[in-house]
Amino acid sequence: MEKHLLVAIGDEYASSLSLRYVYGFFSRRQDVKLTLFYVAPKAGHGHRAGHAGSETAATARCLSGDAAAALPVLEKARGWLLDMGFPKDNVFVKTCRGDQGIVKDIIKECEAGLYDAAVLGRRGLSWFDEMFTDSVSHKILWEAISFPIWVCRNPDQNRKDVLVCLDDSSQCQRAADHVGFILSSEPAHDVTLLHIRDENGPDPAPFFATARQSLAENGIPDSRVRHRTIAAKDPAQAILKMARTENFAAVAIGRTGDRPRAIMDQIVGSTSLKLLRKLEGAALWLCK
Repeated sequence: MEKHLLVAIGDEYASSLSLRYVYGFFSRRQDVKLTLFYVAPKAGHGHRAGHAGSETAATARCLSGDAAAALPVLEKARGWLLDMGFPKDNVFVKTCRGDQGIVKDIIKECEAGLYDAAVLGRRGLSWFDEMFTDSVSHKILWEAISFPIWVCRNPDQNRKDVLVCLDDSSQCQRAADHVGFILSSEPAHDVTLLHIRDENGPDPAPFFATARQSLAENGIPDSRVRHRTIAAKDPAQAILKMARTENFAAVAIGRTGDRPRAIMDQIVGSTSLKLLRKLEGAALWLCK
């Protein structure tokens, strides 16, 4: 089954990270559709370098096809993907005027377009940091987003395989299902299921079994799956170390949508946010 990813296009450096990651991760590029999505500055706002041509996009709410491809930032990104072997018919372009702000416009497009994931480069990380500055943005990230997000920070194209972090939450099981779907026609990567053991936590056997079943239902044979259980006081640091030492291409983790009682105290300490800020070399796949 074909996968359809939205790749957020921003400044040249950020765009290169997300594009390089997608190129390096998929070996069967004919099975992947990509929509390159650029949020143009609001009409009347000054443009920074790298946003040339965005005034044309600002005259209409959204443009796609040849009209969007005329924007230099999208033309260059699309041309690079075609040069790297992605089929011409699998790479689409779209731009929208930034009426609601970059983050909200990306969310709106992803919800409307039914993409399998949104891919963000390093600039995407700064967008996420902005989302923690007030309670409204916090709600958007932790409650309103229903699609997986891939955050690429200095991706290493020589890495392979996906590390799936499991606990007893439904979000982590959905992360396993997402990984199974993405890898169903991508034989270059295997899966490691990881549980960080807590002495007072539940027996991990049932959620290992559930995750393996999700992978199997997506066509991932048992021979491509292994599982690990380790003890660690700091789960995020343990995950970061494993991702680095074993050269995983992606780390998949579930994120809860519950509102913390003390918002900033609990956000700063959350495993997913620590990974969001510190994971490099591999992409972080966040699933709700």
